[in-house]
Amino acid sequence: QKNGAIVRQVVGYNRLVGEQAYRQLTELYRALRLYVNCFQPSMKLQAKQRDGKKVRCVYDPAKTPLQRLLLTGVLSAQKHQELLEVAHALDPIRLFQQVVQLQQAVFRCAVGCSPFLSSLPSVPLRVFSVERCATRKISVEGSIPDPAAGLQTLYREQERRKRVLGWRRTHKDPFEGEWEQILSWLVANPERSSGDIFRELQRRSPGRYQPLQIRTLQRGMRKIRAYLL
Repeated sequence: QKNGAIVRQVVGYNRLVGEQAYRQLTELYRALRLYVNCFQPSMKLQAKQRDGKKVRCVYDPAKTPLQRLLLTGVLSAQKHQELLEVAHALDPIRLFQQVVQLQQAVFRCAVGCSPFLSSLPSVPLRVFSVERCATRKISVEGSIPDPAAGLQTLYREQERRKRVLGWRRTHKDPFEGEWEQILSWLVANPERSSGDIFRELQRRSPGRYQPLQIRTLQRGMRKIRAYLL
C-alpha cells in the first residue's frame, strides 16, 4: 500500500488503540470504499517515450476504479447492472460529507488515547449510512463486522492443531495450557496489554515464567488478536 499518499492522508498519523477506534475506522473505510471506487478517477501510465534526456509519459483517459472494472467484461450481466445502479444512486456530495464526518470521529478516537491530553468522555460510534447519501434505496453491504465473530473458528483451529501458535517441533511452548485463559482475557478486555497479562500469569504460577518469555507471549497475543479481528 502507498501508506503516505493514501492511508495517512485519510486517517492521519495518530495511533489508534482499542475496539472503539477499530470500529470507527471500519465505518470510515465503508464510506471511503464507495467514494473512491465510484467517484475518484485516476490515470494509468501507458508508455514512456524518450527524446534524448527528456522522458514523455503517456497516460490513458482518467477513469474511476468502477469504470475500469466494468470495461473488463469479467462481470456477469446481473452484477454489472447492480454496480451501475449503486453508482447512479449515490450522491457524491453527500457521500463526501459523510467521509469528512467519519474522519473527524476517527480523529477523536486518536485524541482520546493520547497520553499528553486529559481523557475525554467516550463518544458514541458514528455509523456510515448509505441511505443518507443515496437518491433511492440500495443495498451495498452487510452489518459491521463483529470482533468476536472468529471466536468459534479460533477454537476449532486450536482443536485441530492442539495449540494456537505454530511453534517449531523442537521448541517447547512456555505458555502451553494457558492460551485458552489468555484468549478469554482478551475477549473480555481487548485493550489489555501483554505486560499486564504476563504479570498475571507470573502471579498464578510463581517461578514458571522468565522475563524474556514476554516476547513469546506478545507474538502469541498478536496472532490471537488477528483471529478475533
